Amino acid sequence: MAPNLVFASGVLVPQRIAGLDYFNGLRSQYPPDTTLFPPVSVLGSVELRAQELAMRINEKFPAGEVHIIAHSIGGLDARCLVAQNLLGLASRVVSLSTISTPHRGSPVADLLLGEPAGLEFPFSNLLAQFSPVNVHAMLDLRTNGAPGFKDQDPVPGVRYFAYAGAGLGSPLLFSTQAYIQSREGVNDGMVSVNSATWPNKLAEPAWNTDHFGEIGYDLSVPGLRAPFPFLSTISKVVQTATS
Repeated sequence: MAPNLVFASGVLVPQRIAGLDYFNGLRSQYPPDTTLFPPVSVLGSVELRAQELAMRINEKFPAGEVHIIAHSIGGLDARCLVAQNLLGLASRVVSLSTISTPHRGSPVADLLLGEPAGLEFPFSNLLAQFSPVNVHAMLDLRTNGAPGFKDQDPVPGVRYFAYAGAGLGSPLLFSTQAYIQSREGVNDGMVSVNSATWPNKLAEPAWNTDHFGEIGYDLSVPGLRAPFPFLSTISKVVQTATS
């Protein structure tokens, strides 16, 4: 029997938009009956997104074991879900694989929120106009932010696997990669390898791709498909999680 798989998405971009999936081409690789791509609030707080994630999982898989593969902030959502045992799912989540999740935050979120003072992106003033609910996603991604579930985390019985990116493909990430490099070292343009390493090690060496390539995209080429072997790499992640 195929394992129940949940692919949790990151911030800003929904699971599907304008005919494109968040995880490029991944829906066709796994049986729909045992695979879930749960939609959550794209700018909600980790706690809100975790609650929505739990509801989607419980609706799709009311019983049985579950394996979560999460990209970026999706990993924080899943950690929160398990740590708070939302809808009693902690006992059913067998594994959590996080891909470039900012477990220790990201300097990019600091920049977007104007922290430290004087080092702001053009988007900072725009973000300041968002409602408190919408800006919570960025607050939870700050390097000094705390989603608020660390006391019960990691959860005994759950198998955790962490993956990170350490490459660059899209010119859109040139400046952020340099900024993070100067503060936290090797990174994927959004999250450093150090921040993505949790609880204490990576499951394998960092991937040679950036934050977009980790979900199958290269925004600098026609067709947007990254040269990084995304589908086969995710297949290995799933195999490791479910073996």
